[in-house]
Amino acid sequence: MTRILGAIIYLFFGILEFLLGLRFVFELFGANPASTFVAWVYSVTFQFVAPFFGIFPEVNPTVGAVARSVFDPATLVALIVFGAIGAIVARFLGFGSRSAL
Repeated sequence: MTRILGAIIYLFFGILEFLLGLRFVFELFGANPASTFVAWVYSVTFQFVAPFFGIFPEVNPTVGAVARSVFDPATLVALIVFGAIGAIVARFLGFGSRSAL
């Protein structure tokens, strides 16, 4: 049972970190938010990034008239915070390393 709980914790935080990383890359390279997949990633990750909006100003260089690249520090802060939370939860529950799985 403890192995299953540990696997679920690692899976949840791993997927979250992956999606937050995708969000950061999509914003950085100006991905089209009208794209179904990009819109889905933005909507799924919004509630995880929203608490960190406004900590740092966004850097928004405009590339041409259509593409828009955004360096979003809120997403980077979310990546760090949720990575740390995942590690702390895993350590607190006794899953301090991958070998515990």
